Amino acid sequence: MSASYGSIEVVRGRLSEERAGELVRFWTRAGALDKATAQARVADVVCVLRGHDGEVAGVNSVYSAAVELVGGRQFWVYRNYIEPAAHAARNAMAHTAFLALQAEFDPTVEGPKGICFLIDDRSDMEKNPGAAWLYPSSRYVGYLPDGRQVRIRYFEGARIGPAREAFDFPLTLDHSYRTTPFEEQDEVDVDDVVALWGREAAVPEEEARRRVDEVVAVATRDGQLVGVATAYLQHNAQLRMDLWYFRAFVAEEHRASRLGWSLALVARDHLAQRFVGARDTRGSGVMFEVENEGLKEHMDFGNWAVTDFMFIGENERGDHVRVHYFPGALAPGPPG
Repeated sequence: MSASYGSIEVVRGRLSEERAGELVRFWTRAGALDKATAQARVADVVCVLRGHDGEVAGVNSVYSAAVELVGGRQFWVYRNYIEPAAHAARNAMAHTAFLALQAEFDPTVEGPKGICFLIDDRSDMEKNPGAAWLYPSSRYVGYLPDGRQVRIRYFEGARIGPAREAFDFPLTLDHSYRTTPFEEQDEVDVDDVVALWGREAAVPEEEARRRVDEVVAVATRDGQLVGVATAYLQHNAQLRMDLWYFRAFVAEEHRASRLGWSLALVARDHLAQRFVGARDTRGSGVMFEVENEGLKEHMDFGNWAVTDFMFIGENERGDHVRVHYFPGALAPGPPG
């Protein structure tokens, strides 16, 4: 590609000896790396940035590592050095590197699940504080003990469990059901919610009465309540953010209808509208703790494309923890 800063070339796996020497000289001349480190890093190079004069102006590379913050899953950890005059190319270099790595990704082979950006420049965090970055596309997952901010992006089809073939999840909803925000309907009331939980032996009555204030969405069929979604505000230590923790319950005889997905989508969007419209900005997104063993095994994609909940690790019970950020949500500033 060509732009005001020059052009970016993907060279991963096809650097000649001559061009490798050119990169070593670039790094050492700039004082970015010593010669031995530069020579060892050549094999990890993904993209080279060339200025309009044809000279090297930047290089990026990756290495594979387990990111403990994200449940110890493997990622390509991104590195780059770009001359100050070519600073405008940084985002394009990162984006191009991701595309190159995605192109070689094979979901049936064990290896990195995506790309990880470690942000150590406080000014970068302050200038672009969004929890979700559009370019290069990535999302915030926390901080390392040394203060670096961690952002990740999964490859399409990447799974957090064993490597195996990807598959398309068919989201076919049964439209004989109606799912709606609780406050925008008048078919059912809090007594109906308590009664459903009681009939299904899902929630003891005392807890049910306490929890009715957390109801966000309901699902009905022929006017009868068959599913409930609740959300409660809680601080997440890893993300250092307050989030809405989501729960869904569907009556047993209706669980083959994919009502859980419908409740998640309606509740997520309702809470997002409240956030974007400044009606309730207490929570920056929705947190999903997946207890169901079937979901954990079969729907173990890094990112759920249907609902846009991204895996960020496991809790102390081994549940898969997933997050969806609202548009405009901000990541917390660096510690200290």
